Amino acid sequence: RHWSSCAEAGLSGFTPTATGRVDGLLETYFERLKALPDPAPTTAIIAEIETLFWELGEVNACCDGRLLETDERELLVPIIIEAASAAGLNTEDFQAGDPTFEFRTF
Repeated sequence: RHWSSCAEAGLSGFTPTATGRVDGLLETYFERLKALPDPAPTTAIIAEIETLFWELGEVNACCDGRLLETDERELLVPIIIEAASAAGLNTEDFQAGDPTFEFRTF
């Protein structure tokens, strides 16, 4: 719904291709986490987070940095953290419970 409202508002970068890539990257992240052993090693979960943020940064760069900004971060980061937690990551081990902070580029 967020993508649609941004596209309807005429915001730059919110093309179906770009937003579809973000959605696909999130789905892949979820699948990669599900494929990890139970319990998953912390290092493996963190590696998946790092990969996801690198890939999201690439998509954002293709949109001149206009696709993923603060509003999108506020929507995406909680979902990313929740999935990592479900995979076994103890988020309390990270400042403010946020293992994504050091990888964010948006």
